[in-house]
Amino acid sequence: MFRLILDIGNTNVKLYIFYNNKIIQKEVITRDAEVIAFLNNYDFKEKISVCIVSKVREVSVDLGQYLSEKFSVVFLNSKLFLPYKMKYITPDTLGQDRIAAVAGASVLFPDSSVLVIDAGTAITYDFLLNGNIYCGGTISPGIGIRFRSLNTFTGKLPLLDIDMDKDLLFGQTTNDAIIGGVQNGVIHEVRGVIESYSKKYKDIVVILTGGYSFFFEKLLKNRIFAAPDLIAIGLNKILEINVKKN
Repeated sequence: MFRLILDIGNTNVKLYIFYNNKIIQKEVITRDAEVIAFLNNYDFKEKISVCIVSKVREVSVDLGQYLSEKFSVVFLNSKLFLPYKMKYITPDTLGQDRIAAVAGASVLFPDSSVLVIDAGTAITYDFLLNGNIYCGGTISPGIGIRFRSLNTFTGKLPLLDIDMDKDLLFGQTTNDAIIGGVQNGVIHEVRGVIESYSKKYKDIVVILTGGYSFFFEKLLKNRIFAAPDLIAIGLNKILEINVKKN
């Protein structure tokens, strides 16, 4: 079965087409109107009957109407059937990206305890126990937020960004001090969280995803995996379950 997956962010729409649970097409599209244009010209559109939408903003009226007319649409929320047991006390406040990422972890590692680290605007840490129980997680400021906060909440510090060429224990200029402080701080945070989970759950698997995950590639080693399409994999699984239930 062909399935359409739409992960709608603040700036881009990530569009995936799955066939037999494998990604056969992936597009990053800027505007809702371009999503409609792409689907109108897609060779397999007549075979796609179901669609799931995850969103952090409102979908345009035109795109919402188009999807409703063309497909059987599921909008992601915590009340859908999920591939894991939800232990979060306030699931209605849980971000759709976190719901989907944990679902993706349950697909990739169905029998393992998994720590999902999503490095985006915020850094979220979500824990899946034994592949089927979502216990909760934590949220901390992302790398971009840390750089911007130093500029916004101080009088003289400049606005800087990641510099992958600098691995500084200490800086001898203000710019290097900021870069070293932010980059070392976030690396130590992520390492510390992984270490804390690893001490309690000996065989835990760690998944890195999100727009800033490239920054943490140096952390990748045994039992730590990069999964850039984790959210799409989770959305596909959620759609599969809910199509079968209905």
